[in-house]
Amino acid sequence: MNLTEMRARVREDLQDTDSLNYRWTNDEVDGAIDRVVMEYSLQAPIQQQTDIATTDGDTELDISSLTGLIKIESVEFPIGESPKHLQHFDYWAGKLYMQGEGDGTDARVRWLKKHTLSADSTTIPAEHEEIIVLGATGYLAMSASANTVDRAFIAGRYGTISYKAWGIERLKRYDQQLRQIAQANRVVLRQLYTED
Repeated sequence: MNLTEMRARVREDLQDTDSLNYRWTNDEVDGAIDRVVMEYSLQAPIQQQTDIATTDGDTELDISSLTGLIKIESVEFPIGESPKHLQHFDYWAGKLYMQGEGDGTDARVRWLKKHTLSADSTTIPAEHEEIIVLGATGYLAMSASANTVDRAFIAGRYGTISYKAWGIERLKRYDQQLRQIAQANRVVLRQLYTED
């Protein structure tokens, strides 16, 4: 599902399909979708691995090509040793430094990346697309609730209450599903040992 299709799904759930009289602008809908995609990415990021050339005698790695970076997981240098030689590293203000000095060969950086949802494509798995819809509709309903508090409209005060209740219910379901995804993606570290 691309961004246009996702926007249409969100509007469908919000019953906001009259293009001549939208309650929410495309920018508002897209903003809610982007917020949810970021929250989703923090719970179920894309795992990436990139080999980056080191500079002889330098500890800094150029990570400017790592777009959508959420977190650096590990730096392996030199590559190909058994067991793997993982470097201690520092990541600060967009710069990555490993403990050892480079020698001109590659270091392998494992990192977590934000999901994308564009007009052409998405990295969000099909089975999680409805979670994005759920979160976006919840946030938009809550914004409508806040926006209608000081305005008179046909539904009166019940419209504000309805948006708020519906938004809260949607966000609770969204949060619950997001937690399930996070739990499924959690790594449990175990260590084998022998008793002497």
